[in-house]
Amino acid sequence: MRQRPVQCRLVGVRRRLGQQPRRVIHDPCAHRSLLAPASNLERSRSRLWRAPQMGQDGVVTVEGRTYGGLSSQQRSQERRARLLDAARALIADIGLGPLTVDLVCQRAKLSKRYFYTEFATKDDLLDACADDLYTRLQADMEKVLTTTPLADRVNEVLRTVVHALASSTADARLYMESPGFPRLRQRQQRAVGVFTERMAADAMPFTGPPRPSVDRVLGTRALVAGTTELIIAWLHGDVDTDEDGLVATVTAIALGAAEAI
Repeated sequence: MRQRPVQCRLVGVRRRLGQQPRRVIHDPCAHRSLLAPASNLERSRSRLWRAPQMGQDGVVTVEGRTYGGLSSQQRSQERRARLLDAARALIADIGLGPLTVDLVCQRAKLSKRYFYTEFATKDDLLDACADDLYTRLQADMEKVLTTTPLADRVNEVLRTVVHALASSTADARLYMESPGFPRLRQRQQRAVGVFTERMAADAMPFTGPPRPSVDRVLGTRALVAGTTELIIAWLHGDVDTDEDGLVATVTAIALGAAEAI
């Protein structure tokens, strides 16, 4: 009896066992045959399957797919928020000087890999903390400027800013230690410039035209910059007064200046 070729016998066996036969692929260049999976599904399973991995942020991933209900952008935002919260907590505890990337990552319970995905350097992280602080302070100021009578705006803006800083150790330490760090000092001075423009335009109760050779915006800048230094000294404990006394004193100086210039 003539025997069937080996590959034909294999096909017959697979059919009897109810298995899908494999196709024979002929390689015309090598003059040899290769056995290949019979379906695209089988090939894709053998090529793409990887065991699930659990990331540090608690999200299970399989070949780029995610589980946990968060998109890649949402997970990035969540990690960034955790790093910022950790930095603020450390600023409150130890200040700006001793703060390191390692400490931030430990507090946030994230690896340094995730830190450098969100921030290029520690300075970039501190810049983000400063941006958050001055954005909140400016929003508080804008609320006062749009809801308070002109005569009371200087007092209410001062009260709002001083109270916000006095109520948060992290904000207070960032505000008063920023002058010792060049990038943070520049950011603080930009905030002083923004506050100056808004106070001169919508808070200072100037009367009549300005006196000859007097720049009212420059005068307001002197008041805002001086107030910034006074608040820093007060936060350090170098000025012996309470919150109400500080606000009332600076308000009286600002109103007197508004009449003089």
